[in-house]
Amino acid sequence: MQLQSLAHVTRIIVGVLGLGLMLNAGLAWADFVPPSNLGRPGNREGAATRGTCKFDLAEKEPGLTALIPRANIGLTTAANPTVFWYLPKNNYQVGEMMLYKATETEQTLVDRTTFLLEGRPTLDRFTWANQTLAPNQDYRWVLSLICDPANPDPSQIVYVEGWVRRVDLAPNVQTALANAQGLNRFQIFAKAGLWYDALTVLAKQPTSAQVRQEWAKLLTAETVQLPTLGRYLLTSATTATTKTNNP
Repeated sequence: MQLQSLAHVTRIIVGVLGLGLMLNAGLAWADFVPPSNLGRPGNREGAATRGTCKFDLAEKEPGLTALIPRANIGLTTAANPTVFWYLPKNNYQVGEMMLYKATETEQTLVDRTTFLLEGRPTLDRFTWANQTLAPNQDYRWVLSLICDPANPDPSQIVYVEGWVRRVDLAPNVQTALANAQGLNRFQIFAKAGLWYDALTVLAKQPTSAQVRQEWAKLLTAETVQLPTLGRYLLTSATTATTKTNNP
């Protein structure tokens, strides 16, 4: 696969997006207490391409979707966080995850990972195992689906993106987590406004009526607004096999 030329094309497509800061004051959603004035421009839902590669969607099924609030940014306390997306049935060949370290004026590519899409789960995830995020620094992640890596036509690339910021774990939250398990940990992370931490915990829970309720409530909340994903449940069986490449 011509990964260098592929990376060049995808950088052109996604590198010009999302440089400005978009502020949204007073955000609040079900069971979450996120910081105010937190927001970024973004693209949560990938538009289907017109050509050889496409999504095979059932009625009312969502397309490629990043699991991220409407503000397009989520907080985490993890040095190596996990991000999530919905991947419907498709015939794209290659996925590429790119991570940018961002300021208000520029973005620098710090990690690029490519992987085959065949056999990927519908509710997919990625963890930066070898890339540690700096505290209090915004990062932009971009997931691109490539139709033919040997001929990376920009018109055949579909992408979604989100933002992540690593923050310190507050002492009171750390104390609350010390003896918490299962959904109690989810609620603690949620009330602390830690989107990625809360979602990661929720994804690890065994399927139950309460887990389904929490999942649906989270994704249908006013400032998340991903209602079509409310019926799809993340499970601990969701895995990802990836290959890291130099930026």
